[in-house]
Amino acid sequence: MTSQFTEQRLAITPLSAAFGAVVEQLDVEALDEIVAAELQQAWADHHVLFFPAIHLSPAQQVRLAGVFGPRLAATTETGGDYRGAPTLAEEGFPEILLLDTGAGHQPKTTNTWHTDVTFTESPPIGSLFAMEIPAAAGGDTLWSDQHRAYEGLSEPIRRLIDELSAVHGRPPLTGTSVHPMVKQHPVTGRRFLYVNRGWTRAVKGMSDTESRHLLEMLFERAERPEYQVRWRWSAGDAALWDNRCTMHYAVDDYDGQRRRARRATIYAG
Repeated sequence: MTSQFTEQRLAITPLSAAFGAVVEQLDVEALDEIVAAELQQAWADHHVLFFPAIHLSPAQQVRLAGVFGPRLAATTETGGDYRGAPTLAEEGFPEILLLDTGAGHQPKTTNTWHTDVTFTESPPIGSLFAMEIPAAAGGDTLWSDQHRAYEGLSEPIRRLIDELSAVHGRPPLTGTSVHPMVKQHPVTGRRFLYVNRGWTRAVKGMSDTESRHLLEMLFERAERPEYQVRWRWSAGDAALWDNRCTMHYAVDDYDGQRRRARRATIYAG
C-alpha cells in the first residue's frame, strides 16, 4: 500500500520484507511541519526508512535528521567516537561522521549484529546514513526488528527478561552502562528486546553460566532472518533507522574497494 501526500508528491511504500519502508519524492529543501509529521509517523510505523537516490548534501542531511530528534552528534556523549573516524567539522558540520575507506582511514568494521553505542547511559535514538560512493560489489547493510524478536519469545521467557537488566560495553575500548533487557517504545508503546551481540556482556544478578546461556538464546532470537531487511546501496541512497528497536549489521565483503558514507547520529536531548 502506498500513501500519497500532494504537497510534495511524497510516497511511502512499505517493503515486502519483515519491516521498513521506502520514501520517494521527498524535497528536503521544501520540508515543512506537515511532511515532517508524516515522516515521523512513518518512522514509528516502519523503524527503518530508505530514501533511494536522494543525494543529500551535508546540510540537507543535518536538516532531515533534525526532524527526528533535537540533538545531532558525530561522537558519543562521552567524547570521541570509539571508532576514531573523522567528521566534517572543517566543512561546518561537526555533527556528521565520515566513513571513507579511501581517506587514509579504514573505518572500523561492524560486521556483527549491534545497536549503536549501548555502552553509554543515553544511547542515540537513531541515525541518518547517507551513501556517497557505494562499494562496486558488496557492502550491504541489514537491520533486525526487535519488536518482533521480543514478541516471538514464549511468555515465560518474556516474563523473566521483563524484570532483568544487562551490562553493555567492552572495557577498555568503551565504558559500560546497564540497561533493561526489555524496553517500551516511547511513541508506539510496543515492547522490544534490548540486548545485542556487539555490546551486551552480562545479565545482572546471574552467574556467568546462566548469563551466557540466556544471552546466547536471546541473540539467536534477535538475529533470525524472519525479522530482517537487507539494503543494497546505490550512490545517493540514504537510510534512517530507529536505534532503539532495531539492530543492524554491515556486511564486510568489499575489501579493497572505495566506499564513502556519512552518518548523522540522533539523540533525544
